[in-house]
Amino acid sequence: MKRLILGLFAALVLVGCSNENSKAEPANEPKAKKTVVQEDGHDYRYDVVTSATTSTFGTKPDAKLAPEQKEKQMFWSVQPPIGVVKGHYYKNEGLFDGGNKGILELVTDDDGKLIHVEFNEFASENYYEPKYANASKRLSDYAFFQATNTRTDDTLVTWVNGITFLEGQMLQENRLDGNFETVKGSSNSARNGMMPLATAMKDWVKKPFGFYYYGIAEPLGNGITARLQVVTKDGKMTQVAYDEIFADRKTDITDTSLQNFYRQSKYYSLDYERETGDHFVETVDKITNQALKSQDLLRTEKQDSQTYTNYMRLAEKLQTEMK
Repeated sequence: MKRLILGLFAALVLVGCSNENSKAEPANEPKAKKTVVQEDGHDYRYDVVTSATTSTFGTKPDAKLAPEQKEKQMFWSVQPPIGVVKGHYYKNEGLFDGGNKGILELVTDDDGKLIHVEFNEFASENYYEPKYANASKRLSDYAFFQATNTRTDDTLVTWVNGITFLEGQMLQENRLDGNFETVKGSSNSARNGMMPLATAMKDWVKKPFGFYYYGIAEPLGNGITARLQVVTKDGKMTQVAYDEIFADRKTDITDTSLQNFYRQSKYYSLDYERETGDHFVETVDKITNQALKSQDLLRTEKQDSQTYTNYMRLAEKLQTEMK
């Protein structure tokens, strides 16, 4: 297989570790060590553990930080890998922790080496905060909802931090089973959702199942990244997905009216369509359904919309990769 992904993934490099704790842990809690991860020019400073911690779900301690202080100190990224990714595709999903749905997708090269790991979670249909029932925890504003809770005043991490940290470990160590470090304060989904799914897949990746993945992501130049993903089975397209993801920083989004959607995607945002009037989901579903039906990314009904233009820009490039 050609060297298709060189430079596509930002390296997650562990650059500093310490066994010192910022404060004493309860006797039944695993000891945390401090870890610094560099990714895309940002230093993530985490307390990481090697086993489950006591859940603080349902608690609401007194605030220790003002909202503007937390906004400056907390950071997470929802950006996809830029460029083209191709390889053998594997997918596993399941329910955990009261009905939350976890979906783990893997891509490997011809030698079985992991080249892409992505976990997504959708909140249960009876989630305690109704707005987020069935919502994407990765690409909606769910992480911001977590950030407003005083439980995160100490940890300064969200669901996204915990999952991207684990994804990086799996890629770096090229393994799916065994124990992993997880981010303290964001370990439930990693340990109860992602890790069991990954363990179940450890033997799957030893041989191709006939599914192949083609993905491409490109910045549009306005603080938004377009992403097109295709899965084939024995050469026939079985999945086509298109989305546009807002930048991780408000100031990178050139249209100031859209800056409040930073770290969200147009498809999975819970507020984007209502606030902008852009029927993005309807438009994308129409395009991708037509592509599946015609078995050709370019054979879709022409539309007078920027979404269609952006889709076609990526579709033309990915169609070439699929030949």
